[in-house]
Amino acid sequence: MNHLEPIFFYAFSLIAVLGSAIVVANKRPVYGVLALTVTMLALSALFVLLKAYFVAVIQVLIYAGAILVLFLFVIMLLGMAAVETSQRQRETKKEALFLETIRILKILLPIAFFTELIILTLAAKDAGIGTRNLVGTVEAIGQALFTDYLLPFELVSGILLIGIFGIVTLTQKEEELSLRGGPNGPTK
Repeated sequence: MNHLEPIFFYAFSLIAVLGSAIVVANKRPVYGVLALTVTMLALSALFVLLKAYFVAVIQVLIYAGAILVLFLFVIMLLGMAAVETSQRQRETKKEALFLETIRILKILLPIAFFTELIILTLAAKDAGIGTRNLVGTVEAIGQALFTDYLLPFELVSGILLIGIFGIVTLTQKEEELSLRGGPNGPTK
């Protein structure tokens, strides 16, 4: 067992718990989504510590990438900016503290990630891990996806594509309404 593993475990656990607390306690939805992103990245780092690399990558790609970007898009589409501007004057100290925490995390998280990457690389060389152990690897999952589960994989891709078309259509209708003088647009 690596002597830095417990330190990284407690550090990433603390980041995940603090990020979750910020999500629950924050009144501003955009900052809540950003704090949830930090929480998801910390959880991904915990999966790396458990040597579940594929789950860690999927955690970053699907949850921290796609789902939370979708949350941000919905928040911006619903027009939460008007509510946020009235709260902005009351929360300048909280915002400064949050931004300072984010700045510190921007420095510490990449350092911790690359340190763990170096440690794992050295540990893999010392352990003599073979390259033909395919159970649970990305290669085995990819082979299963493109042979046994090709039809469900393609159907999910089609459903996601339909969702993207729906979102684009909704935003275009919203822009047309605001340009024509619709419910909240300019009147002539």
